[in-house]
Amino acid sequence: MDLKYNGWTNYPTWRVNLEIFEDIDSEYWEDQIEDGCTNYELGEHLEEYAESLLEADNELAESYALAFMNEVNWSEIAKHIIDTYRENYCCHNCNERLDERFTSRYCSFKCQKEDEILADHPKG
Repeated sequence: MDLKYNGWTNYPTWRVNLEIFEDIDSEYWEDQIEDGCTNYELGEHLEEYAESLLEADNELAESYALAFMNEVNWSEIAKHIIDTYRENYCCHNCNERLDERFTSRYCSFKCQKEDEILADHPKG
């Protein structure tokens, strides 16, 4: 049985990403991403962040929320955040962080040319 939801692993993963992380700019997680954390490691940070939002006086409501969040694929959300960060803030060829002065998707003319050559080269 396929339990995917809107392209995500499942409904809890889609919903938590939408409600908690979608409006947070991926640059917010820059330190972890630039330090080379894995999807799993960033996923742990995301889970801690989301759980910190749950502090409630109602133990029953909190336990239901934690059970829901237990089904979340944190690594998938982390991968999405890392990919979005790289798409928006890194060179499309070498993945180096782009300086604010760059208006293109590349950190240098050399990277742009290299990427164009690789894109035209047959794979295999």
